[in-house]
This record gives sequence, structure tokens and C-alpha cells, in this order.
Amino acid sequence: MTGTINRLTGQNDTMQMAFMQRWMTSHWEDSRTILKKPLVFTEFGKSKKDPGYSIHARDSFMNVVYSSIYSFAQNGGTFAGGLVWQLLDEGMDPYDDGYEIVLSQNPSTSSVISQQSSKMIALEHMH
Repeated sequence: MTGTINRLTGQNDTMQMAFMQRWMTSHWEDSRTILKKPLVFTEFGKSKKDPGYSIHARDSFMNVVYSSIYSFAQNGGTFAGGLVWQLLDEGMDPYDDGYEIVLSQNPSTSSVISQQSSKMIALEHMH
């Protein structure tokens, strides 16, 4: 099962985060109790087009999402991971949509993703 969350237009970051947390919890519960299938949280990110955007704000948002994914995976086992929208390589400018991340140009964001990958791999070896 995959879950995609889209931006709530006109909502501030606090309201967006509260919605995202409720959405993730609801889908985690469904995947764990009804479907009994793993859940992957896909296509999440923070757009450069949003008011107040900064790389720090994006990294903070991603850390909250990844922390939630890790917590759900650790406590119930059905959350399989998360896929940020969208990773591009240098020279792929025609595909920019505001959410793009070029890892070689964004070392802090690359670190956030790498740390989450390491935590999820470690968790897999614990189970």
C-alpha cells in the first residue's frame, strides 16, 4: 500500500503538519489492522514556491515525516519507508516543479535522507 499526501493550499505549516500526522496515523492503522500489508509513504516534500520556504524548513519537515515513519515502523512494523518528491540530478531543470532536490547541491537534505536510510536499515536488522 502506498500513500501520497498533497499540500493543503492556504494552510500554515502547523496545520499542514497536524493534518499529515493524522493522515499517517490513519493509514498506518488501516495497513496494520485491516489490510495487514506494509505501507510506504510517497511523494512528500516542501515546495520552494511556498511562502516562507527555506532549506532549513524543508529539512525540518522531512525530519518530522521521517521520525514518524521510523516510529510507526518501530512500533508496529507495517510502515516500510518513505519516498520524498522529488530527487533530480544536475541538468534536469526541465523537470523542476518546486519540490526538486538535487542531492549534490543540497548537502543538509542529503544528510537527512541518508540518516533515515541508515535508521531504517538498522531497524530492519533488529526485527
